[in-house]
Amino acid sequence: MGKVKSTVIIVILALLMAVAAFFAFISFPVGKVQRLNSIASTIHLGAEYSGYAYTTITPKGVLTGEEYNALAETDKTEEKYFKSGSLYVEREKYDDVEALKAQVAADAAELNARFGKKGYSSYSVATEDGLALKISIPTNYTYAAYKGYTSGDSDGDVSAASAAFTSMVADGALTLRTSDSTITITSDSGDTTYVPVEDDLTDKALGSDGGKTYLLTGNDDASEYFKGVKAGHFGTQYSITFDMTKEGREKFAQVTTRAASSSSQVIYFYVGDTLVLSFNCTATVDQSSMSLQAETYEAATNAAITLDAAVKGNIMKTDYNAVSEVMTSTAAGGENAALFAFIASLVVLVALIVLSVILYKKLGIVNAMMAVILALVEVYALQLLSIQVTFAVILTALAGLAILMVSNAIVFAEVKRLVGTGRTMQASIKEAYKNVLMAVADIHIVILAAAILLATVAVGELAACGLILLVATVASYVLYWFTRFMWYVISSPVKDKFGFAGLKRVVYEDD
Repeated sequence: MGKVKSTVIIVILALLMAVAAFFAFISFPVGKVQRLNSIASTIHLGAEYSGYAYTTITPKGVLTGEEYNALAETDKTEEKYFKSGSLYVEREKYDDVEALKAQVAADAAELNARFGKKGYSSYSVATEDGLALKISIPTNYTYAAYKGYTSGDSDGDVSAASAAFTSMVADGALTLRTSDSTITITSDSGDTTYVPVEDDLTDKALGSDGGKTYLLTGNDDASEYFKGVKAGHFGTQYSITFDMTKEGREKFAQVTTRAASSSSQVIYFYVGDTLVLSFNCTATVDQSSMSLQAETYEAATNAAITLDAAVKGNIMKTDYNAVSEVMTSTAAGGENAALFAFIASLVVLVALIVLSVILYKKLGIVNAMMAVILALVEVYALQLLSIQVTFAVILTALAGLAILMVSNAIVFAEVKRLVGTGRTMQASIKEAYKNVLMAVADIHIVILAAAILLATVAVGELAACGLILLVATVASYVLYWFTRFMWYVISSPVKDKFGFAGLKRVVYEDD
């Protein structure tokens, strides 16, 4: 390759890396009020870097100190309330506080199981004074939202947390409802009128239009229609899938026929008093399973977990007040934990670059370029795949860098060995890549298999680690071969190819 071609390729690659790095790490104002945040600052963070969203719920009839103080003085009597820890319990409703504490503890275990299915990197469901439940989940803030550089994201994350709390604590019977008080069903035999059933929830459970709702299922137990409910996704398509029982399939066909013939053509899925899901039904559904689309993965998992608990009879032991307020805490690692983690990662990357130059001279520049490209790939992957960054995810990303460094170190060592036998640089490189091919491939295959297993089988933080490891492993193998190409490109104009790689050729003279 000529010097001109070599220079052009190097300049183009350098410019591409510079542009990618600029958008990855540099935030800057656009106009007087807007700000363009970097890719890195829009990656979602785990609780150790952005804090928790949390709420506290109490059983109905149990008041916090603030709620108790807001009562009229005539209601603050020992005949009406007794104090238990920092809470106040209504005597008429609960005569055995120890039994109530046992119920709350059982509910904590049930909620722990429900939130465990959400796949959070960390969360907690804990009892307070034995009578209240404090639930904490990661805020899922981005760095920009956490630092206040954008308000929309933080508001959306708090709203998502509130929706998760409201859905997860929903409890009661599963009911399928309509907003139509009468439904005219048209069939081959003529029009018939179906009158949905009013029940005790009618005055409390309202449809999305603000009107009353009525039972579509008569006196049936709607939970018996389904075997289970689960969430799924393919790319950016999110779904909620219902598996029907044999009898439930027939019953649900009747329900959907009624809904499709109604004016609203909507089925409301309620768990207790909570509207969990609404379904636009325009035709009869007669199949063993049904999938509904959801706007977000959060919405899909919230609905699926709550509905599945109702279907399988995993109910709460007591009734709780509605979620009223969602609070947020600072990062467990401190306000600047995310910034320090970024700086530490940058220091590791710089150290690898320096070490490469020390060990491999100008060849170390090629190795360093590959490390920078891999780091950029990981940053963009974290943002595009919505991987929540935790300490474990950062370590996994750094491990991805190590895979590339080790792979290159193996082939560089083999080149050095072959040069020491008197071979030319070109012959040494060609044979070295051939000699270590299986060793390097085996490393990547084993790690790739482990990454796929984690990404597909595990949940939460482990799944996130598996996903970024998968990306890093594939990128590492591609860049391993790209290293050879760039070695050739950058060293082409150099006369002393051995000096470029910091090697000395040993020439053996014939006797």
